Amino acid sequence: MAFQYLDKESENLLLSLLKKGSILNENISGNAIEYLVNQGYVNGHDCRTLSDMEPKYVLIDITQKGEAYFELKSKYEKAEKRLSHREWKIAIISALIGAIIGLIPSIIEWIK
Repeated sequence: MAFQYLDKESENLLLSLLKKGSILNENISGNAIEYLVNQGYVNGHDCRTLSDMEPKYVLIDITQKGEAYFELKSKYEKAEKRLSHREWKIAIISALIGAIIGLIPSIIEWIK
């Protein structure tokens, strides 16, 4: 899966925007909103002036990518966890099979 995590600041901002509902014509400044707009999570227009030190955007709406971010994150983390459990199971079974194969010469000696 090609899931890209957001940094904590951007993730928290996206969550707060999703909770608000309508974000039409809302002014927000900061690097987090610039990242969200540039990555396509939120639609907005740059309204920075020469006196602004940080990026400033007038927001239009949250894109489908932004609305689905947390759902995709949850699915990705579940898939990673499932994959991790699978790898552990394979490792344990391989170790047990290796141990049993290693004991075959000893078992043959005990039988004789």
